Amino acid sequence: MSKDKKQIIDQLILGQELCVLATSDGLEPHTSLMTYLLDHASMKFFFLTRKASRKSRNLRKCAHVSLLIDNRTTHLPNSPDSALALTIHGVHVPLRKGQTIDAIVKRFIMKYPYIQDFALHPDTELIRIQARSATLLQGFEDKYETKFDNS
Repeated sequence: MSKDKKQIIDQLILGQELCVLATSDGLEPHTSLMTYLLDHASMKFFFLTRKASRKSRNLRKCAHVSLLIDNRTTHLPNSPDSALALTIHGVHVPLRKGQTIDAIVKRFIMKYPYIQDFALHPDTELIRIQARSATLLQGFEDKYETKFDNS
């Protein structure tokens, strides 16, 4: 991966708190605006959702997902060349019950204190997405594709 592009991808992923998670039931796509935690070394993304949510049902049917992380909140509308959009292709890897889940949920609460009631609710589950590859779009036409080493 080009060092410049890797730095841009890292800064974008680490600098944002929200992404769009796209799931599918095999027929219809579904998108959700989500807060996330990242294990940067392994390129694993973590999300919290209700067990009965559409995205959770979709993940049980089709493990492949896309994530969209962009800089729309910080780039200037009059400067389209500064727009960044990163599409990450990944796969849902279910987590087993245990201390790891509890530790990640605690990290969620530390980073997003307002999510505590939701995070600790018995109907909430932790979702893990293993990133496989990504496409970075800068401006209108500068496109860069990469695979992640740790996937």
